[in-house]
Formats: sequence, structure tokens, C-alpha cells
Amino acid sequence: MFFYSMAYRQCYIIVLFGMLSGVLQANILLPEVLVSATRSDQPGIQIPAAHYVIDRDQIAQSAARSLAELLDQQPGVHVADNGVAARIDMRGFGGTASSNVAILLNGRKLNPSTDAATLYLNSIDLDQVQQIEIIAGSSGTLYGNQAVGGMINIITQQPYTGRETQARVGFGSYQSQELMLHHLERLENGLGMHLAARQHQSDNYRQHNASDLKQLLAELDMQHARGQTTLSLRYLDEYTDTPGALFASEMQQDRRQVAANYVNDYLDTRSYTLTLDTEQALNAVWKLAAELTYQDDTRDFLQSSRGFAGTPATQDRTTWLLNSRLLGQHQSTHYTVGMDLQYTDYLLNTSFGPQGNQQRLLAWYGQAQFALSQPMTATLGLRHARIHNNIQHNGTTADLDDALTVGSAGLEYAWSEQIETYLRADQNYRFAKVDEHTNVVFGQPTGLDNQRSVSYETGVRVTTPRYRMQAQAYRLNLQNEISFDANTFANINLARSRRVGALISTEWTLHPQWDMGASWEYIDSKITAGPHQGNRVPLVPQNRGTGYVQYQPTPDWRIRADLERVGEQVLGGDYHNTGNRLAHYTVLNLITHYDTDRWRFSARINNLFNEKYAETGAGSSGKEGYYPAPERNAWLTVSYFFDE
Repeated sequence: MFFYSMAYRQCYIIVLFGMLSGVLQANILLPEVLVSATRSDQPGIQIPAAHYVIDRDQIAQSAARSLAELLDQQPGVHVADNGVAARIDMRGFGGTASSNVAILLNGRKLNPSTDAATLYLNSIDLDQVQQIEIIAGSSGTLYGNQAVGGMINIITQQPYTGRETQARVGFGSYQSQELMLHHLERLENGLGMHLAARQHQSDNYRQHNASDLKQLLAELDMQHARGQTTLSLRYLDEYTDTPGALFASEMQQDRRQVAANYVNDYLDTRSYTLTLDTEQALNAVWKLAAELTYQDDTRDFLQSSRGFAGTPATQDRTTWLLNSRLLGQHQSTHYTVGMDLQYTDYLLNTSFGPQGNQQRLLAWYGQAQFALSQPMTATLGLRHARIHNNIQHNGTTADLDDALTVGSAGLEYAWSEQIETYLRADQNYRFAKVDEHTNVVFGQPTGLDNQRSVSYETGVRVTTPRYRMQAQAYRLNLQNEISFDANTFANINLARSRRVGALISTEWTLHPQWDMGASWEYIDSKITAGPHQGNRVPLVPQNRGTGYVQYQPTPDWRIRADLERVGEQVLGGDYHNTGNRLAHYTVLNLITHYDTDRWRFSARINNLFNEKYAETGAGSSGKEGYYPAPERNAWLTVSYFFDE
């Protein structure tokens, strides 16, 4: 009755959308291989969770400029952009979402475990992505630290038989322009290579918000009798002027202005990543998969607040990461046994003094999927993780260690070829980061408890040739949730909190030329113990709906309309729930995509009705700051394929 009553109260959303959906076409139809089910390619494996796959054609047809723009239309994924970095949220974590959703590139986590730095999402060129896999829900046993609300795995193209050379130019609003070149080739001796270069420049919507991104990729891939080995080098250089937040009165005067406090602020980031990964068949049952990664990140920045002017600062991080696992299949049973090992050396230098952390993470995990009967499959998993932090702060050194064990269990039942149901319980965790253990500005004493939680969920999948549906209900109970209280300017543990929610997404093929569907998510995100008991978690909309309708007049031409409705939110940091709210908003985007011979044309008009809104903000007690979202804007890309 609980979920029914909430759905009834919000039925105006479904009426408004006309049962449209932000699900890209055929997201719910699973491909033959779901990499995220076992952390490696194993055909034909399902998992007891809501999961979606966006393939390469769907990515191209979206005409999305960035990963954030693409994910913004997916069920269960809420994207909020402050004009500098996007926050990707699943299951309602608001300001700490980037630390509670595991975002991976080819199985390697992009979320830093040491610190709360922004993710390098702009470095991902969607033209180089083969598919994106989304698990809507806890993945703590298989993916470990930070996989609390969900998991997103971005899988890039691999060199294949033949050759492809592509050139792409793009231009649009706010003096935006982009140039990309890439070449893929597989030689007869089994050696493949992938070379790519990209530059994107824009003044962006706000004043003092210009950005310049440069990206290089070089990859060699060798296929051999028992598997393949790949060596890749990625380089990112991104500079962004950061305009800061505006008060409500300032937004009324000029939404695009920058306050005087922020006119010198910037972020200048450089990142090198070298990865060696291999897959090797050991025998008819077992396969070895492993990745060794070295990453060096350097950021120069100046960030101010209304209270004081910032000074130049630096942030350096070097990371070694080894992920290895054995994958086995015996009859109808699939095994995954693995180890994750990570060492990070982090140093932040500001006018308040240095802050550093030398961190080690070690985890062992195992998962088994096996048939209990012909229609029923069980999944069992276990992970043991250990962390060591050596934190240097305010002239002192502190060793903060912890160890924990989590498990998962799930059942999936196939009632027929079209209908499947599942039940799952999954424990998960998040280790506190150095800037959560400490507080550079206000001298917070070192030490927070690590976050632990358990997720319970049930769902159903229906797949027919003309209709597809996924529905899910869940409860996520958290202990010592890590957050930041803007009223006390302190990082805190919320004694107990929980998320109760429901997610439904549907699609219809009404006609060979017409597709439409609907998605809706409800999240009741509450603090259930401590001084803020009964209050909502900030920056979490209780209701969110997305929609699309797509018309395909010819096989090569698609026209699409995307709609998103986001409910009101408590502003960031307002755990007392006493300040103004972030208002609800509705945004409509139009997209067209056309392929002809070797040419590809894609165009987007975002925010067609010129809605004036903000996706995020923070503060309370009359000191609320907002980040205005762009008004109507457009983007056009033209690609040419020299060889296919």
C-alpha cells in the first residue's frame, strides 16, 4: 500500500509525460554479454538486480555531448551539474553521491578512494565507448568500496578486424567547439591499435566559466590463442574557470554573472593513466583476468568562498591499482574469485598547511551463480576488505585502520521466457576519505567512522517483442552515513539513515517507426536517528520522471524528444530542513540523428522551453547559494568515417 499510495499521489507525472520515458531504446533488452555481472565477459549471465545497457548505437543516436548528459535520461540515475562538474546520484545520496556510486572505466574505478576530488567525467569521449552498463542498486560484494547506491561501468571500444578512421567536429552555444580524430585497426598478425585525440573549448553558460579540455589515447591490443592483452595510455589536460554560486537575488538580476569573490577561481587538472590488462584462458573451466594501473593526477587550483578569498593551492595523487580474478564455469555454475589491491599517495597543499594520506586498500571476494532448479538461479557472494590510512594533518600523523566483511544473496526466478522476478540482499560500505576525516579550514579532529549499510530489493522484468518493463522496490539501511553539515561546517556521521524507494521503467514499440515509454522513481531518503532524526537528506528529490518519444522516418534518420521532471529538494548541507528548497523543474530536449554513406550528423536543442532553474545549491538560514543551469542551448556534430 505504501508504494501504491505514493504512485497515486504522483500520477500527474505519468499523465504529464503521456507515458514517455527517458530510457534509450531497448535499454532493457540485455545483450549477450553483461560484463558487470561477474566483472568480466561471460555470456548469458543474468543478475538479481535492475540493470540497463546502453549500446554504441544508442549512444550515437542520443547526440549527447558528455557522459553526464547521456546518463541524465536513464532510469534511477539523477544528474546534477554546477557548471564545473556533474554529480551522478543513485538511490539518493545528494552531496556525497560521487562517493556512493561506483563509476568505472573498463572495470577501473574513477572515484578516488583517498579524497573527495571531482571525477574526470569530461575525459570520456562517447564516440570511443562500446557500451555502458548500469546496475541500479547496491554492488558492494562484487565492486566493494563506494558501490552503495549503484554501479556504472563504461566499456570502451577494442580494436577489431578491419579498420576505422573517424573525424568529428562539433560546435554550439556559448562559443563551444570540438575536434576529435581517432583510428582503430586490427592487423593480420593479431595486433590491434587505437589512437585518438580530442580538444573541446567553450565559454559555457556562466561568466568566468570558460573551459579547455585536451585528451590523448594510445592503445595496443594483442589477441592470442588463449586470450588478449592490452596496453593503454591516457592523458587529460583540463582547465576550467569556476564561477561559484549565486544568491537568489543575484540570480534574479543576472543568472549568468559571477560574484566578485570568485573572479579569480579556477581548476587546472592533468592526469596520466597507464593500464596493462590481460585475459587468459587457463583451461576449459577457468580464465584469468587482471588489470595493473598506474595513475598520476595533478591539480592546481584557487577556490574562494563568500567569507574569504582563496589562494593558489595544489593537489597531487599517485595510485597503483591491481585487480585480478579467476572466472570459472562448470556446467550451469559460474564462479568469480578475485583480489583488489590499491596504494595511493595523496598530498594537498593550501595556505592552511599540507594535508596528506598514504592509503592501502586490500580486498578479497568471491561470487557463485548456480541453478537451484530449471527456472530458479541463486547468487551468493562474500568480500573481505581492509584499509590503512596514514594521515598527515596540522603537523600531526594518525593511522586509521579498519577491516570488514560483507555478503550478498539473491534469487532469480524465470516464470516464462518473458517474465522474471528476483529478490536480493547486499551489504555494502564506504571508507571515509581524508578530507572527511579532517577539515583543513576549521581544524576538525581527525577521525570518522566508516559507513556501512545493507540493501534489500525485489523486482520484476517483462520482455516481449513490443513491450519491455522493469520494476523495483528497495530499502537501504545505513549506519554512520558520512556527510557534511553546513550549519556546523563539520564532516559528520549520521547515526542511522535509510532510503525506501521504487523505480519503474517501461517501453513500447507502437509501430516500426515509433517508440515511447515511461520511467518514474520515488525515493524517501530520511535520517532515522540522532539530532536530525526524521529530516530529509539534502539534495535528493523525492520524485523524478523521465520520458521520450522517438520517430524513425527512415532507417538512417531518427527524431527524438526527451523530457525530465525533477521534484523539489532540500538544499545541500541543510540537515535541519529549515532553509529554502531547490525548486522542481521540467526540461524538454530535442534530438535528431542522421547517417548517410560515410557521414553522420547529430544535433541537440537542450531546454527547449527555456526553463530557468538550478540543478544544485547549498546553504540555509538566508545564506542559500544556487548554481544556475543553462537556458536554451544547441549543439551540432558532424562526423566522417574514412574506413569501415
